[in-house]
Amino acid sequence: MVEEVVIKVTGLKKYFEIRKGFFDMFSEPIHVKAVDNVDFEIMRGEILGLVGESGCGKTTCGRLLTRLEDPTGGSVFFLGRDIALLQDEDLKIFRRNIQMVFQDPYESLSPRSTVLQTIMEPLINHGIGDSLEERVELVTKALEDAGLAPAKEYLTRFPHELSGGQRQRVSIARALVIGPRVIVADEPVSMLDVSIRAGVLNLMLDLRDKYRIPYLFITHDIAVARYVSDRLAVMYLGKIVEIGETDKLVFESKHPYTQALISAVPVPDPAQKHGRAKIVGEIPSAINLPLGCRFRPRCPKVFDRCGWDGRDLAAWLLEVAKVGEKSHPMHKHIGTIDPDRFVLNISIKDGGSPESVKTFLEERTAALRSTNPMFGAVVSVDTALGDREIVVRCSSVGVDGETVASELVELLLDSVDFKSATSPMHGTILDVSREGARVSIKVGHEEEGQAASDKTKLESAVAYMKDFVKHHRKMTGHTEFSGVRTIQGDEARSEVVIECRPSKMSAARVTREVAEILEHDFMQGPGSTQHEAFLPIKVRTRGIRVRIRGGEERWKELVPFLKKHFAEKAGKGIPVAKGVSDVSLKMVKGPKNIVTVRLVTVEEPPLVDTGGGHQVACYLYTAKAA
Repeated sequence: MVEEVVIKVTGLKKYFEIRKGFFDMFSEPIHVKAVDNVDFEIMRGEILGLVGESGCGKTTCGRLLTRLEDPTGGSVFFLGRDIALLQDEDLKIFRRNIQMVFQDPYESLSPRSTVLQTIMEPLINHGIGDSLEERVELVTKALEDAGLAPAKEYLTRFPHELSGGQRQRVSIARALVIGPRVIVADEPVSMLDVSIRAGVLNLMLDLRDKYRIPYLFITHDIAVARYVSDRLAVMYLGKIVEIGETDKLVFESKHPYTQALISAVPVPDPAQKHGRAKIVGEIPSAINLPLGCRFRPRCPKVFDRCGWDGRDLAAWLLEVAKVGEKSHPMHKHIGTIDPDRFVLNISIKDGGSPESVKTFLEERTAALRSTNPMFGAVVSVDTALGDREIVVRCSSVGVDGETVASELVELLLDSVDFKSATSPMHGTILDVSREGARVSIKVGHEEEGQAASDKTKLESAVAYMKDFVKHHRKMTGHTEFSGVRTIQGDEARSEVVIECRPSKMSAARVTREVAEILEHDFMQGPGSTQHEAFLPIKVRTRGIRVRIRGGEERWKELVPFLKKHFAEKAGKGIPVAKGVSDVSLKMVKGPKNIVTVRLVTVEEPPLVDTGGGHQVACYLYTAKAA
């Protein structure tokens, strides 16, 4: 029997924008990527431990689950409902069903409120209990469940009259008193003495066994997480890098970062040999993340396909080769060194020789390729013209009802894995089909005689689809979904019927998708014939800036080539291709001559299942590693 999924997190993101000065208000915003594309599930009665060093995004993830923060992207489903779209009474019900135990009981309890007032406050806020006597009885029961017995001795005490362990038990009682369906525990024992930690942890385990309440247990201490967790998820720089059953992850850890965390746990036997996994450096900034694998700059097992970027080669040129020193033969040729994603751009000084710099870099690459993984990642060295760029301008696109329906079906099939037993819609949505501008969603049946449940499933599917459309129109910019006219349940046929009409795709979304086409068609190499020519593109609100490698002839060919490319895609019925309104050459300020070094273009490693639900995000375990 498959356990019920209580919390399902898909593609969850939280970016915090850094406030800048007045003169920077027109430049591209800078974000701290606290949580970046995280996926996990929590089953009923399960404790999922979320571990990682300080600053990796654990607490932000917990705050997103409780709706204390709104996500930048992705979804958190609570019993099948997207919590980002809950409002008014639905939001209040959700608040009752998910509670948080904070790290510091000294800060989370009001010094002016007694224990009774503190625990009774959520009962009053949610209208639980018909009288004062009934609420006092509920508070008393919660205190005794939390291990504070006899409860009457604690009701009139203030926080300063309690020990640290007693304060945390009061915090747990406050979370329990309204009967939540999920508890998020954020470092619940890190502020407590070691002597009383076990008591609080055992209390949480007892409450889980008694009420089948699932926990998200957030901690930096992997030993504590192992004691209480059924499964562990290891987080690094906003990403989950490994997740699996606790003992399997501890004894068969695969990611180098997980191995480093486990090796840092003290061993009580002084005679036992306990080596430390060697990682170097500090955790990188969440503002300017490494490309490819985020752990790559500190990883002892790094190799050529881990995602080296221009910053690594720039650092080598300046700190190892020391090309910036006047005594170096390349000093008279090399101007500024500008990393740009998986490319390093080196401007050539007036009177300098691009060919000399190109030859120097090619020779160093050939000599060091076999011994230095970074040079093993170098694809090619070439020259470029830095005083021009191609501008691809985009505009909004009108789409008919059939296209709106087609986009909706495609997105639904991609993002809602309803055929999976762990999906919130598994057993509710059975199939999705489209006929013209009409989408039909088949809803599942219960056993015979369960008509009331069938109706509930139909209502659940209708509510889900309304939330789904609203979410993607609001959060991901699918403005064409304003063309979704009606979402209704057909009880006789057990279907949700969605009628669509003509609408528009915004210019911003057209621009983003055209940029994705350029990335896919010309930069996801090296299999692409154009892979070597294209440099990283810059995306603006209504336009895309394209720069390439090569001389005058290649530049002259590019404009008609791109016009023809998007005209062909528009002829094949790709809506966003019709939004490419102009492709033109533009002269810009910049160095005339540039030498560019292109490194292997890789995405972040995906979570790969290595067996038994044990997933790891590392190129050592993916096909690309070969």
